[in-house]
Amino acid sequence: MARASSAETVERCWALVGQRRGLIWCARRLRSARGLPLSVEFDGPWVLRREERRHDVLGFLHTHPSGPPRPSRRDVRTMRAWCSAFGKPLLCVIACPSDRLAAYRFDNNHPEGVELAIVQAFPRGILIGVEADGRQVSS
Repeated sequence: MARASSAETVERCWALVGQRRGLIWCARRLRSARGLPLSVEFDGPWVLRREERRHDVLGFLHTHPSGPPRPSRRDVRTMRAWCSAFGKPLLCVIACPSDRLAAYRFDNNHPEGVELAIVQAFPRGILIGVEADGRQVSS
């Protein structure tokens, strides 16, 4: 499961690949990496090769074992760099010990990230995220 367990004190990270269709992001997590309590490195060269070959990298999922499910300053800098390198919006999905999963879309118009309305993890490393469309829904 993508969520951080309360016993785990190191960060974990995965690349997210898949498709974005309008406000819906359909992703699968690949290439698990383990790090330190406050940082994790992943296989950047693999991510670059994947994007060059398939153009399907959607972003990254990582854990915050002791923190909130919000992007850290380091997360923001990292996501800005990857968005600039790929020239497209990307997701930063964060899992924390409270079993909360949050996703943020990064792009040139929103360099600090915009939280998605919904993100849900499914078996086999599948994640679905839905952006808010700005319209109110009547109850």
